[in-house]
Amino acid sequence: MRPENNRRISESANRALSYPQALFLGAAIIFASAGGACAADWYTGDKTSEPDYAPSIVFDTSDSLTSRQTNFGAIALTAAIDGNFAQEGFRARVEGVAGAYDYFTTLPAAVPGALGEQKKIHATQEDAGVLGGYGWLSRNWSLALYAGMEVSNTTLNWNDPGNTTKGLHIGAKLAAEFYGNPTKNTMLGGYASFSTSADEYYTRFKAGYRIAGSIFAGPEFIALGNQFYSEYRAGIHLTGVTLGNLSLGVSGGASSNRVTGSGGYGIVDARLGF
Repeated sequence: MRPENNRRISESANRALSYPQALFLGAAIIFASAGGACAADWYTGDKTSEPDYAPSIVFDTSDSLTSRQTNFGAIALTAAIDGNFAQEGFRARVEGVAGAYDYFTTLPAAVPGALGEQKKIHATQEDAGVLGGYGWLSRNWSLALYAGMEVSNTTLNWNDPGNTTKGLHIGAKLAAEFYGNPTKNTMLGGYASFSTSADEYYTRFKAGYRIAGSIFAGPEFIALGNQFYSEYRAGIHLTGVTLGNLSLGVSGGASSNRVTGSGGYGIVDARLGF
């Protein structure tokens, strides 16, 4: 489960927030204290200051949670190998995801200690990937494609035979992302990824209208899952909010998961270029 993001959960609401949110807040502190040009320019794709800002390294972090006690944090570091992100060229990315989710299931009596009872399963998941790719630019659009390897590990507190994602998986990963301004006051953005590691996938698409400065608001749609679960989300987003050198996006809405159930979701993400 990612982010932007990708392609992008816990035993209790409080425990669910512990690791991913600590990861996000730690990154936010680094962002807020870092020097450099305004990150909003690259984050929104909208050039709002002079001199023009063109980072060669971009650091992304996000925290995604639902009312069904699911929570995932993600980080990614992307570098423009040929120069900076204002130029077409090769890209390199390292990324990681960590989180947890809970669900109920009736385990077969063959599982030691289960006796055919319904159990609450607490699953923790960690992903790590290394990818390379290429980015294309036009006047109002950017597109990048990536390919690489991903390692995924899922641990269950009970051995659920129905959850085929448990254990260590290694596979190939493909990802694509785009951003554009069809008109001066509108934006479109999206991310999609698929990994043969447990057949993980994550897609997120956003459309927005400029409401002030570099800030856009509008609808978003997300689909994510793997061999065990699938989830769909629909909500609204606010993209391009800046606090000093920190650029933020927030979103929220309704979610439906065939394993954990239906509820609400929220996402906070941040980006820094340098």
